[in-house]
Amino acid sequence: METDELIHSLSGNLAPVAPGAVARRIATGLGLGALASTAVMLGWLGLRADLAQALETPMFWMKFGYAALTGLFLAGVLTRLARPAVRPGLLALVAGAPLLAVATMAVVRLVNAPPQLQHALLMGHSSSLCPWRILVIGLPPLVGAVWAVRGLAPTRLLPAGLVAGGCAGALGAAIYAFACNETSAPFLAIWYTLGMALVAAVGATAGSRLLRWR
Repeated sequence: METDELIHSLSGNLAPVAPGAVARRIATGLGLGALASTAVMLGWLGLRADLAQALETPMFWMKFGYAALTGLFLAGVLTRLARPAVRPGLLALVAGAPLLAVATMAVVRLVNAPPQLQHALLMGHSSSLCPWRILVIGLPPLVGAVWAVRGLAPTRLLPAGLVAGGCAGALGAAIYAFACNETSAPFLAIWYTLGMALVAAVGATAGSRLLRWR
C-alpha cells in the first residue's frame, strides 16, 4: 500500500472532536471520583465536630482553597497532557501558585511565632496520619482520572500520570479538609502537600502502564 493510501485509510473515517470534549471527560472522571472520596471520608472519618464554626473562619477557607485551587489548576494541565504531544505550558507554573502562597504564609507564621510554639505549628496533632489519609481519600479521583485519560490520546505518559495523581491528591485533600481540624499554615504546607505528593507518586508510577490509549 502506498503511503498516501495508508494515510487516507487511517484518516478517512475520523470524526471531529466536539469542543470541550476532553475537559468534560476529565471533569466526569474526577467528579465521580470525588463523590466516591466524599463517601469514603464520611464513612471513615466523618465531618469535624465543629465544622459549622470552622466555616466561619478564614483559615478553614485558606486550607480548602489551597487544595481546591491546586486541583483545579492541575485539572487544566491534565486536559492539555491528555492530548498528543501537547505541553502544559505556563499553566504548569500557575498550578504551583497555591503552594507558593501557602509556603510563604508558613514561613511568615514560623518566623513570627515564639520558639516554643514552632514545633506545634509544624507538627500539629495529626502529622503522622494526615498524608496517609489524603492518600486513601485521593485514590478514587485518581481512578477516575486514569479512566478519563485512557480514553483520550496522551503521549507523555509519565507527566500525565504525575499530574493526574497530583490533581486527585489535591481533590482528596480538599475533601479531607472537612474532617481535619488542623489550620496552621506550616502544617498545611508540609503535611497536606506531602499527602498530595503521595497520590502524585502513585499516578506517576501507574502512568506508563495504565494511561496507554487504546
